[in-house]
Amino acid sequence: MLRVLVAFVLCSATSARQYDALSSTCLNAKPISGNVGPVSSAKECEAKCDAQAAAAPGTGQTPCVGVDTNGKTNCYLKSVCGGKAGHCGSSECGYRAVGVAPPAPPPGPLPPIPPAPPGVTLRAAAEKHGLLIGAATNVNGVSKAGPYKTTEQAQYSLTTAENACKVGPIHPREGPNGFDWKGCDEIFAQAEAANQTVRGHNLCWHTENPAWLTKGKHTPAQLRSFLQEHITAVVKHYGERAYCWDVVNEAIEDGRAPAHANSTGLKPSKPWYPAVPDYIDVAFKAAAAARGPGSKVKLFYNDYSADGVNPKSDKVYNLVKGMQERGVPIDGVGLQFHISVQNPPSLDAIAANMARFGKLGLEVHITEMDLKCPEGCSLEAQAHLYADILKVCLAAPTCRSFETWGFTDADTWIGAAQRPLPFDEQYSPKPAVAAMINVLLNASVTQY
Repeated sequence: MLRVLVAFVLCSATSARQYDALSSTCLNAKPISGNVGPVSSAKECEAKCDAQAAAAPGTGQTPCVGVDTNGKTNCYLKSVCGGKAGHCGSSECGYRAVGVAPPAPPPGPLPPIPPAPPGVTLRAAAEKHGLLIGAATNVNGVSKAGPYKTTEQAQYSLTTAENACKVGPIHPREGPNGFDWKGCDEIFAQAEAANQTVRGHNLCWHTENPAWLTKGKHTPAQLRSFLQEHITAVVKHYGERAYCWDVVNEAIEDGRAPAHANSTGLKPSKPWYPAVPDYIDVAFKAAAAARGPGSKVKLFYNDYSADGVNPKSDKVYNLVKGMQERGVPIDGVGLQFHISVQNPPSLDAIAANMARFGKLGLEVHITEMDLKCPEGCSLEAQAHLYADILKVCLAAPTCRSFETWGFTDADTWIGAAQRPLPFDEQYSPKPAVAAMINVLLNASVTQY
């Protein structure tokens, strides 16, 4: 009875805002900022909500706390979702059920990162594991002498064109003669000169497409034909020079989005979907035909927010499993890992996710990692997270590639203030570099 009362107080329950004692969730709750007072940060939100819980003694139920997307004005309580404490939407709040263990206490200070041996690079350290370690690059950076080119080519065994090989840059004009290979060719040439492997990115995406494609009035049949012709031309142009291709990029709706009526889990992806309902199958079949029999070029599906086991990665799993059942050729899944040091997926969830894709016979690549760590975030914590996720990859037999989306904070799509990459704005290694080198040198990793 007391638990119901507390939930009533915290969530301002009404008949339209019911408390479900079984799931310990107050449904359809409004933000509780009015109860805890205005907040300016996640820490303040957590402290005020904890104080509020302490003011209702005897329940034995400490709240888990979440913050809305703006991170500043609204506090929400977190419920236990699916048996694990995790962020719930703003429509959910609640206490842990009786008998559920409280959250672990805050960890103590992180141990310092020991320096890496002098002269050892990431690529040299990764070589003994047969692991490709890479970074996305841009044409301007790798095509001229300077710290960008020197650092990237010395440290990494794999490169991916950040933009130059996407549909828009490579196919700016309609028709079979509308290709401009210059930028993508330069990425391949520079990588080969540095004895690097190249990941092709990407053959089909809903963004960064040419204006003639996005603004033109094309029938579904014309779109299907264009997709096939584009993929065929690109895959044949680079042949075995490409290690793999991200054939389709980011087709799955986000985990919390409601499923579409057809339950495919696909998000609207103009111009391809829903105009060409089977566009993913069409793309992979075209890529497989273009690479030809006996080819070593691997074909990947690539997506974000599917790094651990979660609703979105469930949809990715169902997508690729369904492709296999339909006989659609696919060799692996790319997990992007655009995450934050303050709120990463659990290592267990990452390992379990990699394992289930591995059981399908698919390789798993970490393809676009960056770990947001703005001012106030510890670079040592970032280093430990880079190292820990690398350990998970090394322990997974099918994780063959570990790649960041860029490598220097001077050139990152999310802005230098987020400090997401292993090298700083002056191209000096941050603690993450030493942490990863030490893992690669010192671990014969079978578990993380």
